[in-house]
Amino acid sequence: MRKEFGRRRLAQMAMTVGLAAMLPVAASAQTATHTTLTAETRDTAGKTVATFTTQVVDAENASATGVVTLVDHGKAVSSAALNSEGKAEIQYDSMTTGDHSFSAVYNGDADHLASTSESVAVHPMASPAPDFGLAINPTSLSIKVGASGTTQATITPENGFTGFISLSCAGPTGATTLPTGITCTYAPANLQVSAPTTANPSGAVSAQLSIQTSLGQGFNQAPQPLGPAHPPMVLAILLPGVIGLGFLGRKRKKLGRFALLLLLSGVALAGTTGCNPRYYYLNHGPTFGGAAPGTYTLQVIAQTSNGVTASSHVVDLAITVTD
Repeated sequence: MRKEFGRRRLAQMAMTVGLAAMLPVAASAQTATHTTLTAETRDTAGKTVATFTTQVVDAENASATGVVTLVDHGKAVSSAALNSEGKAEIQYDSMTTGDHSFSAVYNGDADHLASTSESVAVHPMASPAPDFGLAINPTSLSIKVGASGTTQATITPENGFTGFISLSCAGPTGATTLPTGITCTYAPANLQVSAPTTANPSGAVSAQLSIQTSLGQGFNQAPQPLGPAHPPMVLAILLPGVIGLGFLGRKRKKLGRFALLLLLSGVALAGTTGCNPRYYYLNHGPTFGGAAPGTYTLQVIAQTSNGVTASSHVVDLAITVTD
């Protein structure tokens, strides 16, 4: 019985092996893929934006499905799903300054094996330094002599600028002072630029610039020097001494000294009073005229400094002074 059972068992095993040899070998469930990557860049708003296009196909150029991951030097930065054509588009704008090497990594799916594209180099533009813009409105004023006009100066931060701005005025290019009779004042003269907020998304700040024109002042005429045109003054000083010498001849010696002293005192007194032109100039000084009618170009200046570097911007303001 045991021998018969053993012969039957061996026959069954041989039949199973024979059937297995006759069956075809099953093919692999996944096929190889090929992934490509291209990049286009554009510089906008102070930064570089890259648009990556990737496609994944199999050996027969059929579209794959699934997800691709964008990596920069091996670090994943974004991902996207393939469409019906096996393509995906990814925009990326968070690149720092320097060289970047991007690749698209296909993760595979139930029918396709994973694959990685060749690397694509991207060189973003250097991030611009924080700065600010200066604008005035209006850009020209017409002011009567003795009157004033106003314009608004606006500071707009750029590239994340924050800090303090000082405002000033100057004459035309090359001039060291404002035109005669014209002055300018700011309210306030210093502005603080802070980060944008919901209430002020641009972060812009403004100051009012006032331009004042002054009326002319007449030139005061200083008294003329003593001379033939002023005989009363000469007599008032010299005549008492001469008369005294005539009547008091007996005491000529004593009184002569006194008369000489009196004469010198009178001359000195005349030289230190408002009757003397030198006295007038030293004590009153020269006078000036006001703003003369005409057209002037003033410079509106905004400056900032962080203690190491300084930045300034200038815009022109046209002023027309009328009678």
